[in-house]
Amino acid sequence: MNSSNAVSASLFNLKYGVISYFKLREVNQDLLEENALLKDQLLNQELKVGKRYVKLKDSLYYKNYKFIEAKIINSQFKFVENNLLINKGKLNGVSSKMGLIGTKGVYGIIDNVSDHYASVRPLIHEKFGLTVVHQKTNTWGDFKWIPGKNNFRTAYVENVPIYTEINLMDIFSTTGSDGIFPENIKVGRAIKIKENKEQQTLKITIELEEDFSSARVGFVVKNFMSEEINEHYRK
Repeated sequence: MNSSNAVSASLFNLKYGVISYFKLREVNQDLLEENALLKDQLLNQELKVGKRYVKLKDSLYYKNYKFIEAKIINSQFKFVENNLLINKGKLNGVSSKMGLIGTKGVYGIIDNVSDHYASVRPLIHEKFGLTVVHQKTNTWGDFKWIPGKNNFRTAYVENVPIYTEINLMDIFSTTGSDGIFPENIKVGRAIKIKENKEQQTLKITIELEEDFSSARVGFVVKNFMSEEINEHYRK
């Protein structure tokens, strides 16, 4: 980032401090719920073995992901090319093409990184692309956000086969195949389903799991296996 962006980041950091005071109760509740869920998963399924391995039932597995807590100090959500700004950067182990998730679902993907800050391309950006999966049927579709047709709370899932049984409020989540996000991180819930009989596909309007107008806390996703996954895509 250039010097003017660094100054802006400092101002956004100050603004975050003021706003977060009034949002503290809501944020703390979200964090408590997230912490309770993670503890439940850990105590019932996984036993940590060192820093890089976990034990699942009777088998030892390489630990794929590390999560870096970050504060969202600015969120643009009213434009065609929106973005988020977080208060973690290179010195915290953050790099471009890492994912950012919230306490409820996906926020976006890291774009640019400086020593102390990083900008994020969110779901609500016309150039954001992601393959998602319908949790009940395990059917894949293409996530798309279209300016003028979607707002900061909605998006589309396209190219889902027309025979797929989808109901209102069904969940679409990450596939885990891109090396950016773990699988089954929520993206949104179906609120409208439209058939395209000519192409034999469904176009589904979803309500996004995260509300970008009140984004405050996120977790940067570091995948230790991302380089190996990218090697296969390059081939």
